[in-house]
Amino acid sequence: MAVAKRSRIKFVSRPSHRPFSAYAADVYAFLIGLTIPFSTHFIGDLPVGEVLLLCAMPLLIAFGVKRAFRENLRTVYVLMALWLLGLIVADVYNDTSIVDRMRGMALIVFFGLDLVALCILLGRNERRKLWFFVGVTIGALASVKLQPSEASDAYPWKFGYAWGTMQAVILICCFFYSRRRYVEGAICIVALIVVNLLFNFRSPVLYLLITLVLVFPVIPERIGRLQILPGGMTARVVTLAILSIGAAGFASTLVDFVTHAGYIDAESQAKNESQSQSGNLLLGGRPEFVIGLRAALDSPIIGHGSWAHDMKYFEMLNDMEIEEGVIPEQGDPDAEADGLIPGHSHIVTAWVWAGILGLIFWIYLIWMIFKGVVQVTILKPALAPLYMWMMLGTVWDIFFSPFAFTRRIGEAILIVIVADLIEKKVVVAPAVWRRMGAINSGRFFGQGSGSTAPAQPR
Repeated sequence: MAVAKRSRIKFVSRPSHRPFSAYAADVYAFLIGLTIPFSTHFIGDLPVGEVLLLCAMPLLIAFGVKRAFRENLRTVYVLMALWLLGLIVADVYNDTSIVDRMRGMALIVFFGLDLVALCILLGRNERRKLWFFVGVTIGALASVKLQPSEASDAYPWKFGYAWGTMQAVILICCFFYSRRRYVEGAICIVALIVVNLLFNFRSPVLYLLITLVLVFPVIPERIGRLQILPGGMTARVVTLAILSIGAAGFASTLVDFVTHAGYIDAESQAKNESQSQSGNLLLGGRPEFVIGLRAALDSPIIGHGSWAHDMKYFEMLNDMEIEEGVIPEQGDPDAEADGLIPGHSHIVTAWVWAGILGLIFWIYLIWMIFKGVVQVTILKPALAPLYMWMMLGTVWDIFFSPFAFTRRIGEAILIVIVADLIEKKVVVAPAVWRRMGAINSGRFFGQGSGSTAPAQPR
């Protein structure tokens, strides 16, 4: 009986038809996703998808500017403006060169424009998000052949096929999850974990495992009338934290096991063994984070300015790697030659460049993501595996990846997703694949005003 009730969940704002303009917007969203992995050179390297997105800005603003400035995103815009102000002050204080000032300011300005455009185009519209991610998946796989990089030639899985393949499998996982075929969905995640372990791509192992335990009913809500998971918000958050910590510990154990059991190639094994000397294997090999943190603490309020240079910190990085016997990752030779202060982190680099205001922005974004994670576990949206994977991966990137190139548009779409989760503007399983029109009632953008997350059946 419980299953029958769940299958008859009613959705609000289901339209009888959609206008041509809404279908055109779907196609444009697909094209933007398809071209994001490809780059074009205009002053600097820009994702083609970002160029297409910004070209459509006048039309998007004309038809839906109010959607971009909804209530739960106003704080994001304010903190982003303060981050930009902090960077300008730091550049003036440190007498940063004009070229570096323009590059630093453009990073934040383009990030803000991406957020506004994506919020109008994709916000509160699960159908269009799905088209967008299908495009990104195809583009990511095609770009490895059509526009390969030196990194993808050297590491074809990690810097090549990994992201497109993982996203394709996770979309398949969402298909099973939306129909509550949890075993098949979980097998998709486990298969990705095994492949990443064998190719020694360690970070996805961590957040794929956490996705598995948080999204799938590893621990059932109830057995019969016996409540297993706590119903209160505080108790649920504590339970989620315990599950996440347990999954993180198991991920580290798995990486250590495949390293010492000889399931990976000799080069990867030597790299893991050298980096394990600095502690946890998943967190090892990231001395840039530590050095960047030292630079931020040396000037925590104002910062060092855009693209800050100081050979002192670069020499500290070399000394640390030598002392710990770490085999360094492939780096940027120009950054090394110029003595660019290392960071390899969204949050640390923002703090180094813009001071305390850059730090505050990313702390707030982490808090938003935390609320989004909780909402996924409560609402159980049809695209829950994809959303959880993206949110956990973004938290990792905030701490351990540089904020550049496709990261701007990636973090912008993540903010849109989190905002929709917080507002409960998502399609709940199992309807997303058969009834994606449930929230597509608007004339141009196909967005309904009502929540599509119904109350959970008792």
